[in-house]
Amino acid sequence: MGDTSIRAILGGVALVLAFGTAALFIFYLIRSRRQPNIRNMMDSYQRGDGSNAELRNRLMNDRSGEVYEQIKAQTKRKEVKKRELTIEERLFQAGMFTDRDRAEFNRWRVLCPIIIAPIATAVIWAFSGAEMGLIGLVLGLGLGYQAPFTSLDRRIKRRHEDIMFYLPLVIEQISIGVSSSLDVGPCIQRVITMADERDSHNVVTELLRHAQNYIKSGVGFEDAMIETGKATGHTELKHAFMYLAQVAKHGGEITRQLQELADSVSSQRQTHIEGKIKKLEVIATGPVSLVFLGFLLMLLTGFGIQLKSAI
Repeated sequence: MGDTSIRAILGGVALVLAFGTAALFIFYLIRSRRQPNIRNMMDSYQRGDGSNAELRNRLMNDRSGEVYEQIKAQTKRKEVKKRELTIEERLFQAGMFTDRDRAEFNRWRVLCPIIIAPIATAVIWAFSGAEMGLIGLVLGLGLGYQAPFTSLDRRIKRRHEDIMFYLPLVIEQISIGVSSSLDVGPCIQRVITMADERDSHNVVTELLRHAQNYIKSGVGFEDAMIETGKATGHTELKHAFMYLAQVAKHGGEITRQLQELADSVSSQRQTHIEGKIKKLEVIATGPVSLVFLGFLLMLLTGFGIQLKSAI
């Protein structure tokens, strides 16, 4: 009787979890997508609505310092609260720009729970019974919902690694072009044209082409470069694009500035590689310890066998 009641309780809990997970899954699938795309981000950046001038006047007329303290507290709250990336932004960071890529990702979001949930249910049902099969359904739905996003995060990580590899090379190309009496904008155009002709685009030249498309649609060069760099989520590339925009806007000794940028990016890449090497040393500690332990056990076993035969 006790086992029957425990199974009934487990079955009820599993049923509630299954219905709750299914409801959450359906909610996240059919909810309205009010996620800003890159164009909306650029529009909001350009619009401003005159808030900067109004804020400046308030600060100039503020004698008590109350407005300054309010702005300081509000800025601190914004810094503490980290904004969660939308799906559109994560897809852009993963290099999935076209509608076909987005449709394929949404298709996998639907298919993964449908495929994984029955498999997990059947496996757990076969080994643990019908009550635990419902828990397998819950686990399968959760794994199926998370699997596309895990794959997307891995793709973003690989793309960031590619950016760190190709960014110094592209900056060097732009620096060489500027030293040949070209401006920054025409030089970027020439780099993209060369990549098109050779069919040798990399992640950085693809992002430059996206910035160029924004420029052709009427966005200013500075805004296009800055927003494209921000949308990638890569700190070094964002700073490099921002630097290129500032150099193109203010001018000066462009060749020397771009050479300093190329040296800085190369130094950051070297630091990044050295950090990865240090991490590999830490990761390799466990396997090396296991191998050493195995050799030590073999040695002690040999001594033990000889000692036992001698006794």
